[in-house]
Amino acid sequence: MTIWVPDLSTSPLPTYLALTEAIGDAIRRGRLRPGDPLPTHRLLADLLGVNVSTITRAYGEAARRRLVTGEVGRGTYVLGVASEAALFALRQQPEGGVIDLSLNRPPPGQRDSDLTTFLERLDAVEAARLLHYPDPGDRLAHQRAACGWLRRRGLEVEPESVVVCAGAQHAVDTAIGLFPEHEDIACEALAYPGLKAAARRWQRKLHPMALDREGLRPEAFEAACRSGLRFAIVSPTLHNPTTATLGLERRRQIVAIARAWDVLLVEEDVYGLLKEEAPPPLAALAPERVIYLTGLSKTVAPGLRIGYLSFPPEWRDRLREAEHHTAWWVSTLTLAMATQWLSDGTAWKRLQAQRRELAARHKLCVKHLGRLQWRGEAHCPHLWLPAPPEGSQAFAQRAQAAGVVVVPSSVLTTSRAKTEDGIRISVGSPPDRATLVEGLNRLARLVPDFSDRGRHQRMKGEAS
Repeated sequence: MTIWVPDLSTSPLPTYLALTEAIGDAIRRGRLRPGDPLPTHRLLADLLGVNVSTITRAYGEAARRRLVTGEVGRGTYVLGVASEAALFALRQQPEGGVIDLSLNRPPPGQRDSDLTTFLERLDAVEAARLLHYPDPGDRLAHQRAACGWLRRRGLEVEPESVVVCAGAQHAVDTAIGLFPEHEDIACEALAYPGLKAAARRWQRKLHPMALDREGLRPEAFEAACRSGLRFAIVSPTLHNPTTATLGLERRRQIVAIARAWDVLLVEEDVYGLLKEEAPPPLAALAPERVIYLTGLSKTVAPGLRIGYLSFPPEWRDRLREAEHHTAWWVSTLTLAMATQWLSDGTAWKRLQAQRRELAARHKLCVKHLGRLQWRGEAHCPHLWLPAPPEGSQAFAQRAQAAGVVVVPSSVLTTSRAKTEDGIRISVGSPPDRATLVEGLNRLARLVPDFSDRGRHQRMKGEAS
């Protein structure tokens, strides 16, 4: 077994904090994995040339941050469930009255006939064929249908530039795997858990870039470029978790900076089609240096597990490599169903239904959280609530005690650097509107001291 020994020589922090940060960095990069044992206090103290008390203090701080756990007689171990993985392990309890507002998913329908309709149209021969591997003709037919879908978002791409993945998360994982080994990746300071998980799997360090109410700040992006970073993953439309959307002028600034510093961008745009009249994608403004990433889970149906990567022309060699590795992940049956739905208008009908339901749920948020200073808009599946004075972690714990599960910013931060503290509330997660209302009311009762100015500011903005 290899003993993990960090290099603390370049850290300006006190030794115990430097060691704590090194543990967190090793976990994020995948060098320490859930269940891995850390060296004993005395052994690591000897290896680093420090006092045992320093190691004890560092391990204690790491445990407070929920990076490790210690057991008498067994030693110190990396926690078995990372914070973002724990998020997806949450489940509603049928007898506990727990309302889950943590999972960012589309509102579930009570009944759905589209799948039944598709299956009823299959004859016996076609049904048997769809239980085998997809052939090149199946993939090409879907790539052509996908181009029509991307055209709705303002992108003109050729079928051969599109790689079909098994969902957007698979697309994220595939994109990160294409970057050169040991390259750090710039991203927003707050990001969705799946990005953090994929970066950890590939042992890539995420470099956080500051945000404001509009989203990624151009000066933060340029600072990352100036530091030597050449790859960035950004979410410019309905950013998860803050709901921010970059305006056209700022998108042009981001593109200009990327060109000036020769940076490759991965544009994560899974919510792009949910927003009516969204600004054009970065990929439409700079097709030569943007890998466009989207999928059907947030707009059509999560169970389809279809995602897309559209590559710039110069990356066609990498595209063929990615296609070879991703093709076998995609089910022939779901590929055929997605092709049919994209071609006959079913996918667009389902997206429109998502918009209507999210708009209805947004009105409920205005009504029941009106006095809180939250951010969100009509077709966004989540909202962002700046943390009350107690902090997002403490608030999330109180919310869970009240029977509501929300996501604190500690799960969503991409580094230990200070960023906006807040809570993500997923309005699409509850099975129906009545459950959402109950969850919102429980949250509102937890913050009785919030002022009314948040509602007034938001209503004024919507009126303008």
